[in-house]
Amino acid sequence: MYSEKEIIEQEKDVTCVLLYVFLPILFLALVGSYFKGNSLEYNERQYKEANEYSFSGIVYEKKVEGGEGYRFPHYLFLNTGVRWQVNSLLYDKIQIGDSVVKKNKSDSVFYYIKKNNQIIIEDENLYLRERYFDKLKKK
Repeated sequence: MYSEKEIIEQEKDVTCVLLYVFLPILFLALVGSYFKGNSLEYNERQYKEANEYSFSGIVYEKKVEGGEGYRFPHYLFLNTGVRWQVNSLLYDKIQIGDSVVKKNKSDSVFYYIKKNNQIIIEDENLYLRERYFDKLKKK
């Protein structure tokens, strides 16, 4: 088939392609994503989308995806078709039949627990809001 010398030449050619074609593309992609992620417009759009998102519904199913444990994502499935991720502590408190509401132009999600008539309020957009306002201050 191929001699040992030809195989070594082919390996050198592949290495050259990797070095001169793919590494610059990877570098430019990383630099571009860094600047995009740190731009004021991007952070504003992300925060506004999360802030304007609204839903409400009654929990009909709870599910931990990927296995068991607090590190895996915990989801609440609402009767309105919403699949909402919550932390493991909140997941344990909420039962089937409880209500979840996120109002438009609000960063808070309200969890109404029927069992003991308790309302839990979670600030779901804290990270996005802080990042957006930090960018505004730096402007």
